[in-house]
Amino acid sequence: MPLYLQLLHEALSTELAALTPIITILLIIGLITALVQGALQIEDPTFALLPKTAAMIVLALSGGFGALTMFETLAKSFITNAPNLVRQTWY
Repeated sequence: MPLYLQLLHEALSTELAALTPIITILLIIGLITALVQGALQIEDPTFALLPKTAAMIVLALSGGFGALTMFETLAKSFITNAPNLVRQTWY
């Protein structure tokens, strides 16, 4: 398999592995917020937005389940393979 396809596969799998837990957490928080809003008949859009915003801030400050480390490893891999990527034949 050509190097550019290997790097593309690595990038997509890293993105999926890094973002799946974050999206799952936000989905769960959104569902819980919707259930509370429905049960208490609260129609304030701010009530729906604040828990998700707070969760994103906490996830960003904590590194997002290692997402930052995953993207750092991916960037190092791209930088390491850049000379080989330029020299290879593109077919």
